[in-house]
Amino acid sequence: MTEVLRLRPVVHAAPTADGVHVRGWTSSFTVKGGAGLWRLWEQLAAALAGGVPAPELAAPPGTSEPVARAIELIIGQLREHDMLVAVPQGWGEPGPDLPPSAVAGWLESSAADPAAAWHRLAGTVFTVCGAGAPAAAAERALAAAGMRYRRVPGPASTLTLEASDQLAVVAGCLGEVGYAVPPGSADTAAAQAAAVAHHLSDGPTAEPPEVLCALVAGAAVHRLLCAAAGLPDPSREGRETPTPHHAVLVARLDPLRMAYHPWPGAEPPREALSWEEAMAALDVLGDPELGLVPAPQAQDLPQLPVNLAACGEMVGYGTTLDAARLHAALSAVARPSDVAIGMDHLHARGLALRLATHRDRPEPVAAVELVEEAEWADDPAARRWWKALTLRLAVPASIEVVRLAAGVVHAQVSARGCVLGWAVEAEAGEAAAFALLAATAREQARRAGRSIAEGAPVCGATPAWQPSPQPLPWGYRDHAWPSGSRDGEARFQQALAVLAGEHETPGAEIGATALRPAALVADEAGVGGLWATSGLVAVRVPPARAARPLVLGRAQ
Repeated sequence: MTEVLRLRPVVHAAPTADGVHVRGWTSSFTVKGGAGLWRLWEQLAAALAGGVPAPELAAPPGTSEPVARAIELIIGQLREHDMLVAVPQGWGEPGPDLPPSAVAGWLESSAADPAAAWHRLAGTVFTVCGAGAPAAAAERALAAAGMRYRRVPGPASTLTLEASDQLAVVAGCLGEVGYAVPPGSADTAAAQAAAVAHHLSDGPTAEPPEVLCALVAGAAVHRLLCAAAGLPDPSREGRETPTPHHAVLVARLDPLRMAYHPWPGAEPPREALSWEEAMAALDVLGDPELGLVPAPQAQDLPQLPVNLAACGEMVGYGTTLDAARLHAALSAVARPSDVAIGMDHLHARGLALRLATHRDRPEPVAAVELVEEAEWADDPAARRWWKALTLRLAVPASIEVVRLAAGVVHAQVSARGCVLGWAVEAEAGEAAAFALLAATAREQARRAGRSIAEGAPVCGATPAWQPSPQPLPWGYRDHAWPSGSRDGEARFQQALAVLAGEHETPGAEIGATALRPAALVADEAGVGGLWATSGLVAVRVPPARAARPLVLGRAQ
């Protein structure tokens, strides 16, 4: 059958003062050159509406050179932006082996090869497993699309749609909320649906309204048809880059609405995330529908000199609002006191080792090497936060910086008989800066009537924004800090591990546990009862070393 080129039905154009603007589903372009371009576009669009064989899509013979160049430019832009599609002659009209007109328009709008996509759909027999309004709505949607299907009995609470190639989509309605999981194998889709339903359920639910059932069932059918036809999942529409997380459709009433929300998969934990990856994981962690914790926000918290953010009742801090949101979200994750939770393995292990080092630091401080003020006060970030705490906030603070071992420095800030902040880092300046940042944040939050969450502080293991290009001039380091603090983190953790009594083995784990979605994790190392989500890493804090002698290193 002869193939012709057409404009995709989702392509529209509008005249401009000196040309034409053409837009598609996810992209657009503008051609400038004069008002006559609009008349040229109208003629080209009319020809493409009926279909033009590919060899004939060019300027007609005898066309003047400027007009021919304009036609070639428009056609080139249409090809570049994927606004042209090849279909069989007569596509969209009644005929044997051709889809209904509505389905033809859908495939013509979204498929790279509409005829091949229809061939796959026409050769598939779908199964509807369920009862009640959701199953009835799914049957109507499949029938309207011209699909072959069969009905088998199933529970009214869950709608399972399967294709003959073992693809499945599971959906459900829980009172006034509904969901549809991504296509996958029947077992995978069922397990994911059970986890999503458990997350969305808040107790006994009433009979779901028919309009919600129709919306969810129609969306589930759409997802399965796209998968069976080889089309991208609807959740990816409009995204320049695909998300690494599964997208679950969540629908609600009052007002009637639906949207795709990220649901973390069971991928293994990452050794180290970039700042951009950490922010994407934070969006999953605080997703309003499927997240583990409330979305961290600045709310009415003061933002100077430290940025503060709240996640439920927990308040976090950082040098930027995103950094504060990250700290607040991790602080809000429920956990045992002997477990450190981080965004990646480098972060979690660094927190665990720092917590152990701070807990087991020797007393009195006379037993260790005191670091002179000149050594840490020369650090720009330390000076900045010392001034913020003692001058701007007028806190009569004192700071104690000691070297616990070669390459391991502990800093602690106190005022009014209370510890305001502490840090363990490789350099004296870094340790003082992180401790003073924590102290400033704690005082700032106290004056706002809130308190910083106890537990793991912001430190050199925390993912941090990295400016580009690197390296920054020294004069700007204090503004970009803590950018670059993670660069030597793996090496620093080896020194901390030795101090904690571990063998100095690069990458040694301390009961690392990848957290999985909606699961109760029992860790072999004895950490139980973690309500978990993928993308985080839990590391057990090393046990106290009270029974072991402490050998301190001294700087030469």
